[in-house]
Amino acid sequence: MRVIAGSARGAALYGAKGRKLRPVLDRVKESMFNLLSDRVEDARVLDLFAGVGSFGIEALSRGAHRADFIEQHAATARAINENLNRAHLQDRGVVHVARLPGGLAAARGLYGLIFIDPPFRIDQRLLDVLFRLIYNRGLLEEDGLAIYRYSPHGNYKPPVDKWLLEERRDYGDSIVSIYSPVRRDGRKKGKNLERSNLPWHF
Repeated sequence: MRVIAGSARGAALYGAKGRKLRPVLDRVKESMFNLLSDRVEDARVLDLFAGVGSFGIEALSRGAHRADFIEQHAATARAINENLNRAHLQDRGVVHVARLPGGLAAARGLYGLIFIDPPFRIDQRLLDVLFRLIYNRGLLEEDGLAIYRYSPHGNYKPPVDKWLLEERRDYGDSIVSIYSPVRRDGRKKGKNLERSNLPWHF
């Protein structure tokens, strides 16, 4: 695995020894970040179920301001720190060793992008708690996005009273859905179309 664009382009990303990885294919990651376009620049990023830190490090390489990584396995968290050092991005990334959803307590402030990349066999009840906590705690900026990667065999969908599906892409081995939070008054908020290549749907 590697960083595919930006200041750290080509930097290798390694996992902890002895731990099975679920790597993100370059074509999937590149497509995702092309969709996000200029929303990455200067964004605060939260990378959940961070693994090797692939999404958060890619965002930092492309100009994100800061990234918080939440990973439950200590050895894997150490690997993220090593990957940040290898990419010369260690000053802009913080790794938290915590199990989700409780680990959201480590998140501070508002985020422009939240990447959610859980194990494909995760308990869907946990996912529901996680999405509800992200919304109820107001972790996303008003025009922030949650990017959720999951198995093509998964059928979990975040609660429709809290999340609006903006885009869905099927990559064969995985699916990526991009959500925005519904406004507190229940109305779907408008988007600044110039900020992204996303074909917003209302």
